Amino acid sequence: MEGRMDRPARLRIAMIGSRGVPCVYGGIERHVSETGSRLAARGHSVTVYGRRPFCAAGEHLGMRVRVLPAVPTKNLESASNTLAAVVAALFGSYDVVHFHGVGPALFSWMTAARGTATVCTIHALDYRQSKWGRAARALLRRGERTAMERADAVVAVSRLMAADLGERYGREVHYIPNGAALREAPPFDEATSLGLEPGRYVLAVGRFIVERGFHTLLDAWRSVETPFRLVVAGDARFAERYAKRLAARADGRVIMPGYVSGRLLDELYAHCAFYVLPSLVEGLPISLIEAMAFRRPALVSDIPENLEAGGEAVVSFPRGDTGGLAAAIERMLRMDEMERERRGRLGRERVAAEYTWDHVADELERLYAGLIDPRRAPPRTGSAGANSIDTGRRI
Repeated sequence: MEGRMDRPARLRIAMIGSRGVPCVYGGIERHVSETGSRLAARGHSVTVYGRRPFCAAGEHLGMRVRVLPAVPTKNLESASNTLAAVVAALFGSYDVVHFHGVGPALFSWMTAARGTATVCTIHALDYRQSKWGRAARALLRRGERTAMERADAVVAVSRLMAADLGERYGREVHYIPNGAALREAPPFDEATSLGLEPGRYVLAVGRFIVERGFHTLLDAWRSVETPFRLVVAGDARFAERYAKRLAARADGRVIMPGYVSGRLLDELYAHCAFYVLPSLVEGLPISLIEAMAFRRPALVSDIPENLEAGGEAVVSFPRGDTGGLAAAIERMLRMDEMERERRGRLGRERVAAEYTWDHVADELERLYAGLIDPRRAPPRTGSAGANSIDTGRRI
């Protein structure tokens, strides 16, 4: 009698390209931490290569963490650490080496040439970011091409990116998105230290880079008359000049607590009046998915990546339009409670249907097993990758 295929045998997996775990500095780190821990819980051996000062060697949630050196400059930190990780991985007897990001993918040819199953996930087209100079952008583009030409499997975190890459390079690109955990709202405790009241502030979270559009948000906020506070949380590593520009734009209602994580970040998401994402460029925004997981309504710029993630749950405004954003913020602040709850419910349902980390781990496990032995690949167990792209509605 034909039955359900068993899970694949224990795989030895190396993840390269993040700063390490348990650090959740950015989207790649969150992705690696959430998927790696779930794969480890299923019996696979997962090694995450990271770098100081972001993590420490040891074990975290079942994952082995190896810390290797890096040159601490904007242009060399990731590349130098990735090269060291690849050299180490070549002696590690792994079944699968998984590169995260177009920069680290530049070195994927090394494990592919060795005959090790090589996977590259494209989290964003980083060469579109203005912080990179001409030479760095050229190398990032080369990283993308190396992944597309040499990796055994290429993954994109958005359907739009998967379609674009597949069309440009003429090969299959697997769509496996970012995710979020479906949790209930924690009590509003730690966030009181910022002088906030639940439901009386608007939240934005992200790295302080021009492409996140925080300058547009702060300019728009100055023209909005409201007693609500605006919390802009993020890290300014290698972007100190831009961070100073943001601080100069902020009025007295703006709180900039720096990098936040863990319980405090969960509280900020769960109790904000609404979440705002003014990005000019994105991959698939984890911060938006996390806000939706906490049933918060969201206001986003109308770039395709934001609309793909948010669908009908989000409200959009024209990308980079300060006046349009100010008007949209005012309308969001006037939104009645029933409509806020409706949009929050739609967002939560969207995350449950497509963006949970369990679904993401299912798809990765299936992909890995198919590379090692297609006959042992487990069947699809969730709906990740099944939904079509929706668009948001402007107000």
